[in-house]
Amino acid sequence: MEQTTAIIPAHTAITTFRDAGYKNTAAAVSELIDNAIEAEATDIEILVFQEMVQHAQRTVPTVTKIAVYDNGVGMSPEVLSICLQFGNGTRLTSRRGIGRFGIGLPQASVSQCKRVDVYSWQQNVCHHTYLDIDEVVQEKRQDVSPVEKCPMPEQFLREIITPRKDSGTLIVWSNCDRLDFARAKTLYNRMSNQLCRVYRHHLDADNDYGNQCKISVVVTAPERDVYSLQANDPLYLLTPNNVPGHNNEATNTAYGEVHTIPVSYSKNSKTEVSNVEMRFSIAKPEIQALGGGSTLGHHYRDNTGISFMRAGREIDFGTFGYFNPREERQRWWGCEIRFSPELDELFGVTNNKQSVRGIDYIDWQQFKDEHPDEWEQEVAGNDKLKLRIELSRTFKGFHTTVQKTINDRHKGSRGGSASEKAKPDRSTNIANDVLRGTRTPTKSSTEGQTKSEDERKQEWVKRLLEGNPNLTEEEATATAPLKTPLKIEKDFRSWPGGTFFTMEVTGSTAVLVINQQHPFYVEVYERLLESEDPNAIEALDLLLYGYVRMQDERYSQAELLDSIAEDWGRHVKDFLIE
Repeated sequence: MEQTTAIIPAHTAITTFRDAGYKNTAAAVSELIDNAIEAEATDIEILVFQEMVQHAQRTVPTVTKIAVYDNGVGMSPEVLSICLQFGNGTRLTSRRGIGRFGIGLPQASVSQCKRVDVYSWQQNVCHHTYLDIDEVVQEKRQDVSPVEKCPMPEQFLREIITPRKDSGTLIVWSNCDRLDFARAKTLYNRMSNQLCRVYRHHLDADNDYGNQCKISVVVTAPERDVYSLQANDPLYLLTPNNVPGHNNEATNTAYGEVHTIPVSYSKNSKTEVSNVEMRFSIAKPEIQALGGGSTLGHHYRDNTGISFMRAGREIDFGTFGYFNPREERQRWWGCEIRFSPELDELFGVTNNKQSVRGIDYIDWQQFKDEHPDEWEQEVAGNDKLKLRIELSRTFKGFHTTVQKTINDRHKGSRGGSASEKAKPDRSTNIANDVLRGTRTPTKSSTEGQTKSEDERKQEWVKRLLEGNPNLTEEEATATAPLKTPLKIEKDFRSWPGGTFFTMEVTGSTAVLVINQQHPFYVEVYERLLESEDPNAIEALDLLLYGYVRMQDERYSQAELLDSIAEDWGRHVKDFLIE
């Protein structure tokens, strides 16, 4: 008899599937919510079970199980028998709804836990199947567990807050060893921030784009808490919402008309057309006037970006090279790009529906300059490039006009003009007053001696323009002479990694560069910056200036000091996100 060999040996592959790339627990839970929405559920509940668990010398409440319940149409035994197969499912060829890829339930589940149980019922007849990683590994199992008829899982269903229907599904994760956080309240806070935005068009008051449903989180013990998720809309147009003090009103207005981009694609050897839609909004003048330091300003800060929506569900959110998020005034507009599943390949949608790929901003004029002789041929045969160009051109047109409106509103506000903000502030002046006349050799002074006055000035012009897109070249040129005499100054940039600040030399100045992508900036620096006490941020500035000056003086030990800053930043990051 001819021996057969499995293409994928489950007992070894399943541990690899655990590292499938889900960003966090919320992203994994989203796969289960997607399935519930596809099943026409109107009530979806995330049940979080805690137990008191001994950790080191203390007993703390720890999440041990998560269950997701929905009152949708349920699964037949036939569908249930394949729901935990990797790369299988009932929607692999469908291009109409949220799902399609056939890996969501099992892959999302094993990314967070070692065992998943699935109960589903129709006409109150319940069936069950499960996947247990330890069993698969130890017994070298290759086949899915059988589907068996069973009683209703009352030990879980007694915790739901909505009346149970005669059809529905319950998915239970147990032996949860890969959750983001062990405490239920912390886990809820992190999940809700993401889920409220991802499913905002299902949480609002209409069915215009995404059928309305209710999503709740129930923490079962030691104290029972129930939370209903509310829409978090970066366009600030949906109601009801979770905007502080404005739950039932829109704080933005639509900006311009919906821009439609027809895109051709192939289906069954025929050419079809699907429309990509770009929507824009702008904060109302009275909302922008509250400023970035207000409670509402903080909410807008966390929603600064472009949202890519697929079939009523957010796939990705970020800057994608379209703008610089550091400038506060970028908070006061919104952009949403909608596309249908037919265009998944064009948008580079990942199979876990967490991101789009290869859709970043492209400067059309720069592209033509770089391909002077062949740009037409480059574009003609590349549908993705055509889409990128159209998205980028449309956004640039919107961004140019909306920023002018926002900037005009901002004139005369307490923030001052872009050129005023570029001038040295009080903490910088204090530090430079102290350092004036010092002759200690430093890295910055040594490098500065090799440059002419004009070279030092041009380095500052370049730095000012790169750091502030609202600054004109004339303003940067006028501001640079104020910077070149400084021994120390600060700036802001964003980069991944552990360091929350670094030192760079511009002209002959040691520049403290604070990392806005590090939790230190959001949780510490920006809060102090926007506080009522200006002395607090000045004290922190001077503290950081002290380290940078030490680093500037001890440039012969640069490698050691960089290592210290990296380790310090890594620990700060770990402490702040816990």
